[in-house]
This record gives sequence, structure tokens and C-alpha cells, in this order.
Amino acid sequence: MGRVSEWMIEQQERGYSGADGEICVKCVTDPALKAWIGDNLISTTCSFCGEDSDDVIAASFDEFVGIVLAGIGFDWNDPGTEGIMYIGREGGYQAPLSDSADVFYGYNISDDDDVMQAIIDAVDTDSWVERDFYRGDDGERLKSGWSWFKYVTMHQSRFLFLQNHGDRYDDDIPPSQMLNVIASVISKDLAAYDFIKTFAEDVDLFRIRIGAAPFDTAAAIGPPPIEYATQANRMSPAGIPMFYGAFDIATAKAETFDPAHHAGQIMSIGTFRALRPLRLLDLAELPDIPSVFADDTRQFIHPMRFLHAFAADLVKRIARDGREHIEYVPTQIVTEFFRRVFRDVEGQPLDGLLYRSSRPGAGTACVLFVENDQCAEADFEGKPFKQLLKLCAVAHENCPQAPAPD
Repeated sequence: MGRVSEWMIEQQERGYSGADGEICVKCVTDPALKAWIGDNLISTTCSFCGEDSDDVIAASFDEFVGIVLAGIGFDWNDPGTEGIMYIGREGGYQAPLSDSADVFYGYNISDDDDVMQAIIDAVDTDSWVERDFYRGDDGERLKSGWSWFKYVTMHQSRFLFLQNHGDRYDDDIPPSQMLNVIASVISKDLAAYDFIKTFAEDVDLFRIRIGAAPFDTAAAIGPPPIEYATQANRMSPAGIPMFYGAFDIATAKAETFDPAHHAGQIMSIGTFRALRPLRLLDLAELPDIPSVFADDTRQFIHPMRFLHAFAADLVKRIARDGREHIEYVPTQIVTEFFRRVFRDVEGQPLDGLLYRSSRPGAGTACVLFVENDQCAEADFEGKPFKQLLKLCAVAHENCPQAPAPD
């Protein structure tokens, strides 16, 4: 075989043709690509921005294209390689295709159109289909499983969802397995990120109760007694009280105050502290989804994409128009699972969850697995038995009056 033939086979196997020149970090935007260039400097000149230096500042553009193509290949594939059926008389490949411009511009590669066009020109394929098209990638399967879980628990089987429901494909995640799959994503697939945080006894937790008269005790400001827990909440159904709070007063106010119902009433702001360290699952401050261009963290992309979507779904705004008794069911079940069943890799239970408030401008809120009689009064001394929180201070404010109608 001649050298030209060998070169042609090599280019075909790579998936792109030889790309001349060098590229510097200033010409790319993705942090992983910047890091790769910084680790592979060979030239004192960038072929794109023209910067020239006495020191090496640019990497091989040919090798750079290979890194980009490997990342794109995490989500996309050539339709022929993906096994998409081709029927000429019916328009070709029997799947929705995307061209290279649509695909490559969908990633944070570069803001320089010359760089983008040079990459696209080098790549052999101009028709792309989503990878794992027929089966769906792991992230999409997780999202689909969560959607199925929500539908079944809201509309088909609220209490016996642990049985299989419906005729779905073998690769689908049934509702009966979804809770354990979520636990596995957190404690195994993404164990390196350690989502379970420990909060010490010196951390202030704010909880607000609003009424016509002020409240001054832990029993009054804390979660309601069981007999008064008649309202369905995001994480807890009626009859099962939990402690909803925040780590700053602004978030506590945003989560509690409703101008339509509380105008002119008195806001009692209780400051609580834990009587022992609390172990909380942090779904509020999730790490960024890894870049597809960083081969050492690609294995985290699908579970992290799901966890971001899952955490956002947990806190989406739901109107209290009566449907909250339906819409809150999936998150209530998940919360009860984390409270009663979930254990970390060391076999330890959780004391609650952290989540991002859906209120504009608010921060991190929490739900603690704490009931009314587990909130100690300000004068509590000694070693706690069942108590988990202690009321440290109380402040009172008048709620703003409702604005006058136009």
C-alpha cells in the first residue's frame, strides 16, 4: 500500500482532514479546551488571532480539531455509524439530522467564526444524528424515567407505584426503580462530588411564621404539631410536618411572605441552631456539568445533566390553586425516600435537603426532617435527647400593606 493510500485511510479513521496552523487559548472559550492548549504549546504564533510572542503560546490546530471532534462525538455520531436506516426513495436517513454548523455552534468552543469555520471545514462528516439514537443516552433515560415516575405517582398509583406500570421498552427505568436509581446517581455515579454536607451547631437557620399576633416560642414558630399540619407543601404532604427554613432572612421572607394573604400581619422571625451537626443533601449548589472536551470527567456528564434537571424540577413554581395536592406528590415521595430509606456510602441517614428557592432573588432554602417537639426552647440546657434544633432569638416585623388598586 502506497503512502498516499495509508494517509487517506488514516484521515478517514480520524474523522477529519489535516488542519494546518496553531491556535492559542485566547481563541477558544471552553475551559477544558483552554487547559488542553495550555498543556500542549508548541508555537510562538497563533494562526487565528495573529498574536506573536517570544514564548510558546499556541498548540497544533490539527490536534486541537481531534480533541474537539472527540468531545462532539460524546453527544453526536455519523448516521451511518449510528446504524440509522437509509432509504433513498424516502429521503435518505430515517432520522432527524443536523449539519455541522448547527452541531458545533451548539458548544462553547470559540467566539471566533474563523476558528469555527476552520473546524467545520476539517471535519469529514456534515450530517449528524444524536448518539444512542434508538436507545437514548443515559442522561435522557434518567430524565425519561423521572417523567414516567411523576406521571404514575400523580395520575395512576400514588401508594403502590413500586409495582411495574405499563408496557415500556426494556431499557426504560420504571417508577418502581426510580428512587433507587436517583440514590445511585448521588451516592455512586457522582460520589466524587460529595453532595452530603455537614452543618455545624454555629450555623443560623431562619424560619418565619406570620399571623395576626406575634409568636415567641420554638413550639409556635417551628413546624406545626401533627394535628395542625393540614397543608400540603412541596416536600411534605398534609399530616407530615417538616421544618422549612433558610440560611438568610431574605430567602426565608421570600419563601414565606405572600402579599395577597399576609399584608398587614406580623412576621415572627425565629433564629434556630442545630443541637448536633446536621447531614444535609445539597441540591442547591450543584457543580457545573463537565465539558464534553475533558476526557477525564466525561463519565460524569450524563448523571450530572440529569441531577441538574431533577433539582430544577423539584423546586419549580406551582400555583396553590388546588392542584398542588397533585403536583407536589412526586417531590413529597422523593423527600420521604431520602428521609426514611436513603443511606450514604457509610450507611448514615440524612437530616434534610438543601434546595434553591424558586422565588426571585432568593438563595438556598432547606427542609429538615424535624417535627414540632424536636425544636427546643431558648432556655433549653443539657444534652439533647430527641431535640435537633434550638430557638436562639426571635424578631418581629410588620408585613407590608397590600398596594392600593390602580
